[in-house]
Amino acid sequence: MLSATKLSYTYPKSNKSAVRDISFDIHEGEIFGFLGPSGAGKSTTQKILTGLLSGFEGEVSIMGKALSEWKEKLYEHLGVMFEFPNHFTKLSAMENLTLFQSLYSNKSQNPSYLLEKVGLKEDGNIRVSNFYKGMKTCLSFVR
Repeated sequence: MLSATKLSYTYPKSNKSAVRDISFDIHEGEIFGFLGPSGAGKSTTQKILTGLLSGFEGEVSIMGKALSEWKEKLYEHLGVMFEFPNHFTKLSAMENLTLFQSLYSNKSQNPSYLLEKVGLKEDGNIRVSNFYKGMKTCLSFVR
């Protein structure tokens, strides 16, 4: 599904590599997480894999296709959840899911169904500003 080979990246104006010569494969259906201390290159690697950083060394392929070939179509096939939830807090959970769903051409699950799957069905019409951290994390997961 995703392959990174000899991936390296050094930020401009830095002498130290943020990511140095890492390789890994993620297979279809596999759950993969980055663990490591602060400064280990986890976020930088995610930014490379999601196309947010260019100028890296090494090779990245997603679904058998080089990262550079994907262009904006990459985002139709990608789901990333970062450490801190980011939602439109003045909108309800349902409104957040509906809004994000509208940004993609691929079909997705019904927002009500998704909220039910993570235990937020009863809270779907509540503003996200009233959610506690765990609820926001669940909403990020289904988004």
